[in-house]
Amino acid sequence: MSTSDLPADHDARRRLALLHLLVADHAPGALAAGILAQDLPRLHARQLLAQLRRLRAAQSNLLHYAGATEAQAQQAFGAAIAALKAELARRPHLPNKQEAKALRQAAAKRR
Repeated sequence: MSTSDLPADHDARRRLALLHLLVADHAPGALAAGILAQDLPRLHARQLLAQLRRLRAAQSNLLHYAGATEAQAQQAFGAAIAALKAELARRPHLPNKQEAKALRQAAAKRR
């Protein structure tokens, strides 16, 4: 399927997302199975967060562009998301940009 087969009123992002869904690597089961096959405890926390973002984006694409139901999306990605969340729960908290900035400012004030 090429982009010319898609309706003309779709914007570029939607066309790209639809094409990604058609690629075999972006099949719902392939992404989740690939993540579950990894040795999650050996990954860095930021790598785990990136994997979680990929899963959530794929789940969103499945729901919004492929027309899947909530139950189908949960079945496809639920186990992988739960495994990543469980592994992240064992790790120390990684501050986001706002928290890191506040920590640096507080340390500067103490000096």
